[in-house]
Amino acid sequence: MFEGGTVSVGIEVKIVERKSIAIQGWYQPSTHAVRLARSTDQNSGNFIWEFGATRLINPYTTKFLNPSDARKESVNVDALVMASANALHLPDLDSESFRVMKDHVNGLSSLVKEIDRPTIMLGIGIQAKFSDIKDTKHIALHEHQAHLMNEIAKRNTLEKSVSVRGEFTETACINAGVHNCLSMGCPSLSISRERNLGQLLGSKWSAVESKLAHDNSTLKIGIGLPALHDDNMKYPKVVDLLLAICENHDCHFIVQAPYDKNLLLKHAGDKVDVNNVHHFKGGVETWFQFMHQLDFVVSTRIHGGMAGIVNGIPTIIIPTDLRILELINAMKLPYLSFEDVMAKKFESLQAIMGAAKKDFIDFEQNRLNRLREYKRMLESVGLEMDPLLLDIIN
Repeated sequence: MFEGGTVSVGIEVKIVERKSIAIQGWYQPSTHAVRLARSTDQNSGNFIWEFGATRLINPYTTKFLNPSDARKESVNVDALVMASANALHLPDLDSESFRVMKDHVNGLSSLVKEIDRPTIMLGIGIQAKFSDIKDTKHIALHEHQAHLMNEIAKRNTLEKSVSVRGEFTETACINAGVHNCLSMGCPSLSISRERNLGQLLGSKWSAVESKLAHDNSTLKIGIGLPALHDDNMKYPKVVDLLLAICENHDCHFIVQAPYDKNLLLKHAGDKVDVNNVHHFKGGVETWFQFMHQLDFVVSTRIHGGMAGIVNGIPTIIIPTDLRILELINAMKLPYLSFEDVMAKKFESLQAIMGAAKKDFIDFEQNRLNRLREYKRMLESVGLEMDPLLLDIIN
């Protein structure tokens, strides 16, 4: 249609307000300098939850800032988004790690008070071995940890402004008199843009079962190595299970910590081809690209497992501590219990697939529910969810 010599096109235009946020745990664009900085991280699994938390937010309507930049007097931000992981240490009050994490949590509280804008926390949780906590019903946050949660609550009108990793952390909040925590799992559950991720994982799982049953095919398997370097009894048992799976398959071992590779090669000897040991130090981009080559993943670390799950690769996770177990429960992930691993002898992928607990319909419904909760949390601080995630839940 012509109007005064111009063409009018029927395109819907939406004018939106662009928000500036300070984001703690920001997965920044992968420049050379950023990749170099990531290479010094002692746990590359951190990249996974940072990526998940960052990608929840609509990048077209949001300007991301480091908290250090947001602290400058000339900068005004609309909200503070804090992504975290296992920052809540409950046992070993006299240990160096407890003191380090206490300083970290106190630093987060100071950041909340200094920025003093609407605030949410994504993905924080406890760090504990199975042996650290005998009674999960009566665990409670320490005073400085509860103080952080309460400072966040002061700056949000939403009843639940802190997403925690699972039911153990949520219980610890409640027992400390903190009521703004909600068990949500890890923000990495939001990474996939697949409309029905559970259905995809279920169909691929069945395809692997069929291959193993009918022609004993050689599969390409990703193995997530355990964080059990300080346990001389459990590490050999778990790694021997992983090696048994690999006898008839093309296995690739995913390193997340600096000690993983040498510890594996020392224990496994010539059972492992050093060329099949991979450490993705630069970020998730090359890691995820590699995962798409795999048929199956067995991981003893949560983020090594999530790297498979969110890329549509059927995955079994073996929880080696309380932190991983609560994440599995919160996200309804396929798993093989640690008790079974220690008590039974599994000699094939087929055997552990048969023993694994899984429900892909339940997984998908839970995923959708979690995405809706994340949407509410983002909206509570004036932010929009990424449009591709909105397409999944709308």
